[in-house]
Amino acid sequence: MTKSKKKIKIPQKQTLNLLVREKTLAHPTRLIPILLLIALGAGLFAKFAVIARLDKVKQAEAELAELQNILDMTQNAYADYDEVEEEYNKYTYENFDRSLFDRIEILEMIKRRLFPVCTVQSLNISHNNGTNSDMLSLTVTGPTLQETYALVTSLMTEPMVDDVNISSYVDNSDNNSADAKSTVVMTITLIDATTLDEKLAAIEEAQNMLAEAGLGDGEAASQEADGDPADVADLNGGEE
Repeated sequence: MTKSKKKIKIPQKQTLNLLVREKTLAHPTRLIPILLLIALGAGLFAKFAVIARLDKVKQAEAELAELQNILDMTQNAYADYDEVEEEYNKYTYENFDRSLFDRIEILEMIKRRLFPVCTVQSLNISHNNGTNSDMLSLTVTGPTLQETYALVTSLMTEPMVDDVNISSYVDNSDNNSADAKSTVVMTITLIDATTLDEKLAAIEEAQNMLAEAGLGDGEAASQEADGDPADVADLNGGEE
């Protein structure tokens, strides 16, 4: 039995290739999809994380600007609210300024004394803080000189009236008869309302003194109607 001889292959390649081809991400077939995914992710991030938030911020700023505009308009509308409230509080029960007369009482006096003899063209009521008294500036038409004198006299019998001043008397008619109509500008000064009770007490005391002197209410009323300034002053507690 014979042993088979093995054939030995001798390498026939005479060159050696040392170049190794590596598969990297830089290959276009791999890089382009990755870049597309990155761009898509960046776009989604920008849309939802940046652009959407910026839109919400702009919307909130617009709403804030609108609210600020409404607030400014409201503040402008109520810019003088404190002054109005202070003036209003003078006439409320809690904060009523006791030096002021009730405006209804003033109007009632004007209706009672002026309306029967003249027409009131204008009326302005102001308050003098220095004397704590109201002042009525009026322009009336109609009364003659005699009626004007009687009007002043009747006004001075009102307990709330301190003084009556005629600043202008203009005859509007073409003649100077006793019945000629006129335009009269007058100022009525009221007393301090806080002293009204004192004045009423003084008037009552003066009337009692007249009654004790035998004049009686009828004679006192007659003297008051005659318009004697001295008698009127007595009935007003010594004030003219």
